[in-house]
Amino acid sequence: MPTTTAHLRTGRRWWHVSGTGVFFGAAYVLISMSPSLLPRTWYYQGMITGLCAAAGYALGVVLAWLVRTIARVIDLRIMVSGEARHWILVAAPVFAAVAVVAVTVSNVRSQARTAAVVGLAPLSPLDWVLALLLAAAITAALIALARGLRGMTHRLAEAAGHVLPKTIASGVAIVVVVLTTAWVSDSVVFHRGIQAFAGVAAQVNSSPPVGRAAPASPLRSGGPGSLESYASLGYQGQMFVTSAPTPAQITAATGRDAIEPIRVYAGRSPDESIDEVVDSVVAELRRTGAFERRVLAVITTTGTGWVDDWSAQSIEYLSNGDSAIAAMQYSYLPSALSMMTDRDTPREAGKALFDRVHAVWSSLPEDRRPQLVVGGESLGSYGGHAAFTDAADMLRKAQGGVWVGTPSFTGIAMELTARRNEGSPEIVPVVDAGRHIRFVAGSDGLTHDYYGRDYGTWDFPRFVYAQHPSDPVVWWNPALLGAEPEWLREPRGRDVNPDVTWIPFVTFWQLTTDMAVGHDPPDGYGHRYGAELVPAWGSVLGGSPTDDYSAIIAGIEKTVSRVE
Repeated sequence: MPTTTAHLRTGRRWWHVSGTGVFFGAAYVLISMSPSLLPRTWYYQGMITGLCAAAGYALGVVLAWLVRTIARVIDLRIMVSGEARHWILVAAPVFAAVAVVAVTVSNVRSQARTAAVVGLAPLSPLDWVLALLLAAAITAALIALARGLRGMTHRLAEAAGHVLPKTIASGVAIVVVVLTTAWVSDSVVFHRGIQAFAGVAAQVNSSPPVGRAAPASPLRSGGPGSLESYASLGYQGQMFVTSAPTPAQITAATGRDAIEPIRVYAGRSPDESIDEVVDSVVAELRRTGAFERRVLAVITTTGTGWVDDWSAQSIEYLSNGDSAIAAMQYSYLPSALSMMTDRDTPREAGKALFDRVHAVWSSLPEDRRPQLVVGGESLGSYGGHAAFTDAADMLRKAQGGVWVGTPSFTGIAMELTARRNEGSPEIVPVVDAGRHIRFVAGSDGLTHDYYGRDYGTWDFPRFVYAQHPSDPVVWWNPALLGAEPEWLREPRGRDVNPDVTWIPFVTFWQLTTDMAVGHDPPDGYGHRYGAELVPAWGSVLGGSPTDDYSAIIAGIEKTVSRVE
């Protein structure tokens, strides 16, 4: 009986543990507890730790195999005396125990500092216990899966060995198992998982918001005379058209006469193309007289079709209601999921909507054109940028804009960051001394850079990039798996724990789970921008960053719908 088969049948190899694998797995467990941009819940911590432990164990197993193979090839043998072996066996566990306790305590305290920085509570002792239990379950499951695949490879190699040379049989077995695993992972696990998430998202999209009814105003999509039914707008569209302030609310905050703002929106059914949805939005703009308003805003939505009400109401209050906002749905998946699975549709939607609106706007006499501004948050910002070839094109076509939580892999944002003024950090770059475009990490950044140096004259058109150093949506990037980003080679932002460092593989998963809790902190941290968008839009629409916006902020706070 072949040795491999005997091991598999007796089960001894199944339960065997690699010492090197355990060492690297334990090291990765400790590393996984290191702080990131935001404090994690126990279940996200457990997921990260489980993945990292399994990856570390696998790395240790592979390294041990490589060392054994090389040693065998070069006939290298290392002899250790009995006394030395004794002291190693005594000292190693003691040293390991001390190191584990010290690093664990340090990481727990550091995560608590992260929570304090962004105004959240740290994990409790019970949370840490639950996280480690979940991590152990995930690690065990992944190692069992890997060993099952290894056993399958051995069996295939043994079967193929009856008709093929041993080396070729082993190679064929490895290729078959790898390809089969890749197919199952992609076609069954990944796509079925996405379909399951999509099914849940579709149910949410088709459920009307509690306490909301179709608007009574003809200046809203879904209202009287609208070409779009209220039900067709989807959950986020219905939230959008029913959240606008009334003229009385605007007047109460500004002290000036106001008119009713226009909000148009079109949902997307499964059989509709992006162009058809855009046609619906433009038809609604024409129907409501949107091109006759003082301000016309084209907002690219997030994956679910959400428009941040802080942006929308800022425009409406600041223009005394003399505004129209156009938005459309292109998906109903959450932004984080869309960001990882489909980056083309947001860009297609952002470009198609702006191009059509801009074409109608350009056909108007120059003295009758509204101020055409753009905006979007997270995936919406990424998609909205597709309307422009570069920053210069954006300055030519749009008359201002506010981009919020823009993903770092957005083309124009990358261009601007790459040509930032020398000495300005990646987290808040200074571009052309802030002449047209200003990156801000808070409302106070509209007048000076991150180090307090005053900007010069702010010429029109004006654009604002609002991005918190602690916003994982901004800084998440697949490149984090193997490359240290520049923003982690620079001094940390004021809302980021200085202990945060880049760790291969680990940092990527930390920021991935950080995105899921990006809305948990209070406004001003993470992916919560809130009131700081009011002076940003005020500056873009013609006001001064130093104007008093407190009354408008107070007015918006009474009615704003906050999260995606």
